[in-house]
Amino acid sequence: MTNPIMIRRHIFALALAVVVGMPTLATARTPRGRPITGIVQETNGQTREVEMRRTDTGATLSFVWSNRTIFVANRQVVDAAILKQGARVEVIYHRPFFGRPFVTKITLLSASANVPQNS
Repeated sequence: MTNPIMIRRHIFALALAVVVGMPTLATARTPRGRPITGIVQETNGQTREVEMRRTDTGATLSFVWSNRTIFVANRQVVDAAILKQGARVEVIYHRPFFGRPFVTKITLLSASANVPQNS
C-alpha cells in the first residue's frame, strides 16, 4: 500500500525541480529600451500615438507616449509639441509582452543631421 503523504512529497519535489530548472524569461527581454531613429509620419495628441518611419529599415513603427515620457530638443526638456510630421527623432522604444509598444524618451535631432555633409 502506498502512503498518500509520500506521493504528495514526490509530486511536490518533482514540481519544484521543474520550476527551478526552467530558464528565466526575464533575461531574454532587456529592461532598457532600444534606441531607434526615424521620421515622424503622423501624430495624434489626443491618444498620444505616433507613427514613425525607421531610417535604418524604412519600416513603419507605431507607439504611444505617457506622462513619464521625456521629450528633449537642443539638450533641454520640452513638451510633446516637437512631434510634428517630418521631424527626425530618436526614441527609446519598448515592446512589452502585453500592451502596446511605448517610448520613454523622444529626442528631436537637429535638421543638419538630415543633410549629408560633403568633404
